[in-house]
Amino acid sequence: MKKCPECGANIPYRDNYCYACDRTFGDPGPENGDTPCLDLSKEEWRKPWAAAALSAAGIGLGQFYNGETAKGALFLIIVLGAPFVLPLFTPFNPVFVMAVVWAAAVADAWLSAGKINQLQKTFEKKSPLFWSEVACLVLACGMLFLVALAPNTAAHGLILSGAAVADTKYPESATPLYDSAVALAPDDIDIRMSRARFLYATGRDTEANAELSALITTMPDESAPLVMTGNILYENGEYEASLRYFEKALDLDRESAAIWVRKGDANLAIAIADMQKMRRQYRTLTAGSQKDTTEYPATEMDAFKSTQSYRDAMEAYNQAIKLDPLMSVEISAHVLAATQSLVEMYDGILDDIGMPVSPPA
Repeated sequence: MKKCPECGANIPYRDNYCYACDRTFGDPGPENGDTPCLDLSKEEWRKPWAAAALSAAGIGLGQFYNGETAKGALFLIIVLGAPFVLPLFTPFNPVFVMAVVWAAAVADAWLSAGKINQLQKTFEKKSPLFWSEVACLVLACGMLFLVALAPNTAAHGLILSGAAVADTKYPESATPLYDSAVALAPDDIDIRMSRARFLYATGRDTEANAELSALITTMPDESAPLVMTGNILYENGEYEASLRYFEKALDLDRESAAIWVRKGDANLAIAIADMQKMRRQYRTLTAGSQKDTTEYPATEMDAFKSTQSYRDAMEAYNQAIKLDPLMSVEISAHVLAATQSLVEMYDGILDDIGMPVSPPA
């Protein structure tokens, strides 16, 4: 008999396994020897059940536990790549293939751990990818825990991640993050608006407008979707339509200086557009074109229409300054540029009809 160097239990001298501590040793030593000739240290001992459980928890993790980096990476790549590659080249269901490969990875981890313990395979140390995958699994579990306890907080975290991804060269990759955030918190206006802004920024105007329309219908007390819709119309040159949305937003929030500024901007744009139209009409009349004269009847040539829009813009700007005096600098820049354009068009009209233009004071 000989003694196990780990627990001291008696072992038949021809055996290389200790039933007391479940340790496997090398070939037995001489018949009269007291200890086996080779002992595996605790770091080299692989537990088959642990390897299988790890591989079940994270694909390839059991292989990394056994020190088989290449094999674990191969299993990981196959399972993660199957949903993307298989539909392109084969009719196989990727879920079925993933399940089969994952099960094979669990079985392989179990068998490999046993072979290492029986000295049929060499083991040096855990794979350097082991702790990396463990960290990813911990983060994923933490996210699931957060989703279960605080879905709104998790949704805002996804929005932040989506914004970071959207700033890269591949902004479309952020779509699942925004969609997941909306699925977690469908009634959160900030999250819904973030998704609408993302859709518009990535050129998906139809989806963005559909999202805004849904928000206006389902959340009639929120001004944000009205303002964004107005901004989109303004950028597209539909100033009168945008003005209506800004006015609806002000009906909900008359204390927002930013909305008053947007209303003023829309009124200014309308004033300039009306003046441009009137100048084209005067040019047509002074050129003596009968065709164009009927296209622009004299009843539409109302110089006071643009003047009224200009006055409405000034009133909106004044209201914004009352609410937030710091906006006066921004508003001054808007008014100066618009006023200069209006003056130039007035002078152009006078020049077209042959009236002298007064020199600047």
